Amino acid sequence: MKEHKQSSGVQLAYQDQGSGTPILLVHGWGVSGGLFAPQFDGLSDRYRVIAPDLPGHGLSGPFPEKGRFSVLSDCLAELILELRLASVVLVGWSMGAMVCWDLLRRFPQLDIAGVVTVDMVPRLLNGAEWSYGLRAGEDHHVFDRHLAMMRSDWPAFTDLFISRIFADEATAKKSGLMAMAQKAALGNHPESMERIWMEMVEQDFNEELSGFDLPALVISGQKSRLYKEPASQWVAEIMPQAKTVEFSESGHAPNLEEPEKFNQLLSDFVDSINPSPAQKLIRPVSAGSQS
Repeated sequence: MKEHKQSSGVQLAYQDQGSGTPILLVHGWGVSGGLFAPQFDGLSDRYRVIAPDLPGHGLSGPFPEKGRFSVLSDCLAELILELRLASVVLVGWSMGAMVCWDLLRRFPQLDIAGVVTVDMVPRLLNGAEWSYGLRAGEDHHVFDRHLAMMRSDWPAFTDLFISRIFADEATAKKSGLMAMAQKAALGNHPESMERIWMEMVEQDFNEELSGFDLPALVISGQKSRLYKEPASQWVAEIMPQAKTVEFSESGHAPNLEEPEKFNQLLSDFVDSINPSPAQKLIRPVSAGSQS
């Protein structure tokens, strides 16, 4: 792991492996960049694969006490500039998709070649004109019971939300994916998780999506236990250059549940944007492998 001291004061930890077109992998809420291990194993011989632990997650420092959601995209922007990355392909899984959308909205000057979002919606709260989120309500108070559980018993809460990530809990346990995800979650800062969740609930990117005119893939798991399948179609219809891809055997984590298919799809997407003269085969990976 490498580290970069952010202007916010957060010490950002990140993995950086390989060379070529940079692929910036952005994890979801409550886990860490370590869950992109199959992507490092399968793609870093062809591309430069980078995955930060967002503030409050993994080996990075806590999320600032009065931090806003923009702290997360600030961290990505600073990392891109620090590493002098060009023609970056963003991959945002779950909350990571929101962070990528926020980056595109706030830093249009960065050299972003394309964006891939994985099983995520632009708004968590449902209302009169939006029904693809997690719950109806006006603000984070609709999740007060969960927020209280985060504060009082973070290990118990990790059992609750990790169990909903995968399409088949029994298969995830047998393959080691469940244990890997739980270990990542337990390594996070509970207070940071609560603050970030409250900030995430306040986000709404519905109006911004139409302005993101760049190559895009919208990936969803057909067996997702979090978001409805039509949500990905809606996102792709709004984004000018987006295409949808469904993973039939995945829930909320196609990058872990069907890693070889995911890696091939990502490689094809990157090469369609920035073709490489050396077309190597992607190395096979096991679902629970570590980089």
